[in-house]
Amino acid sequence: MIITQPKPFEEVKEMLKDYKKLVIIGCQDCSSICQTGGSEQVKEMAEKLSADHEIVGTLMCQNPCDTRVVKRDLKFIEEELGQADAILSMACGLGAQDLYKVSEKPVIPANNTLFMGQIERLGRYYELCCGCDNCVLVEHDYSCPVVIPMVCQDCGRACTWDAKYCDQCGSQKLEKGEVRKIEA
Repeated sequence: MIITQPKPFEEVKEMLKDYKKLVIIGCQDCSSICQTGGSEQVKEMAEKLSADHEIVGTLMCQNPCDTRVVKRDLKFIEEELGQADAILSMACGLGAQDLYKVSEKPVIPANNTLFMGQIERLGRYYELCCGCDNCVLVEHDYSCPVVIPMVCQDCGRACTWDAKYCDQCGSQKLEKGEVRKIEA
């Protein structure tokens, strides 16, 4: 699951200042589950922005990070896209890039992409994998050593997972750190 967090509304407004007519596109997958780009959030964003912008259309894209799906889903709002100055993406960074690639319209991201994560419950996400292209879970008790840094017990510095000593103070007193957790 790609874990996202909404950008501050003022930051989104600032990025949209040069665009009058907008299409807002949400994500029916990861951003919906994170409650950062589901149908409710798209509706709320459209209402907030309607004072300063003309919202010419909204769309819930099944998987904005899948080019094939984006091509299919954008056909539903072809006319609205033709009128729009820009797209506000309420998906992750992958989805925003795909929306640009397919539409060739300016795409403004409403979310920050945090990490690939595991969901314990809605609002509680853990970073357990960084997609390093060299999975070593079996050798490390099924915990990704890349996302869980070694921490120096003398100075507190986070070190790489395979460090033998701290690159700041030289200490060899290293222990496994904590998993990154987001509570929304």
